[in-house]
Parts: sequence; structure tokens; C-alpha cells
Amino acid sequence: MYTSFRQQKNDPSAVRRRKWLLIVSWTLVFLCMAVIFGLSQQEASQSQETSDGVLRWLLEHLNLQVSSHTVRKTAHALEYCGLEVLLYFAYLASFRMPQAALSLLTNVLYATSDEIHQYFIAGRSCQLRDVFVDFLGAAAGLAACMFLYGLFILYQKKRHRKWQC
Repeated sequence: MYTSFRQQKNDPSAVRRRKWLLIVSWTLVFLCMAVIFGLSQQEASQSQETSDGVLRWLLEHLNLQVSSHTVRKTAHALEYCGLEVLLYFAYLASFRMPQAALSLLTNVLYATSDEIHQYFIAGRSCQLRDVFVDFLGAAAGLAACMFLYGLFILYQKKRHRKWQC
């Protein structure tokens, strides 16, 4: 049955579920950030080996002819696309409403800090275009989240109307 926000606020089991949702969502955000940090911590030669391994797999299993540069930039975009999805839903869980600008800003700030971090790693560099690629990945993740959230709201409205009849 449909319950209002006030009813959920006073329900101990709903409060517990919300706390767990907050803990899990923010833990996933920080885990994703830690993975990105760990990948950025790799020296250039180690990072190149990782990219070459992915490239070999793409060639062997999918028969895709792509360059190492394409693999690296796509990985950048996908990392930050995933981070954006996690940030969007963590902020949604925290504020109970979407915070699209805040999640995108957090993502871009993290991408910027990640590039600065890479400046201090042997053989790596700090490149503004990588922040832009990260931003594009985050924007794609945000668009997907907004689309899915819109579908969810439509579903909730339809379900709520059904309960009123």
C-alpha cells in the first residue's frame, strides 16, 4: 500500500532501511573512487600493460580493431559514467530528490583531483582533455540516471493512481 513520507518517517523499519540505503550507496561511491585512485596510482608502464591486456581481449573475443588510445579514453569515460550513476543515487538517497548538478559537480571535481594526482606519478601526466573525457562519461551517466528516474516517477504516479481508485 502507498505510504506518505510522514508515515515512512515514523516507521522504524523504514528508518532502518533508509540508513542501510545511505550506508550502501555512499560505500559504493567511495569504493568506486578508490578503484579510480588505484588505477591512477599505476605508473605509465603498468597502466599501458593494463590497457594492452584489454586491447588484446577486445581483439580476441570481439574482433574489434581499436587503438590503445581509444581503449584508454573509453576506460576514462566509463569509470566516470559509473561514478556518476553511484553519485546520483547516493545523493538521491541522501536528499530524497535528485541532485543532478551536485552529483555532476562532485564527479568533475574528483576527475580534476585525479588528474592532478596523476601529475605526481612516474610517466603519467595531468591533462585537461582527460577531465573533459571524464566529464562526457559523467554526463552520459547523468542522462541515463535522469531517464531512469523519470520512468520511475511515471511508474510511481501510475501506481498511486491505481491505489486511489
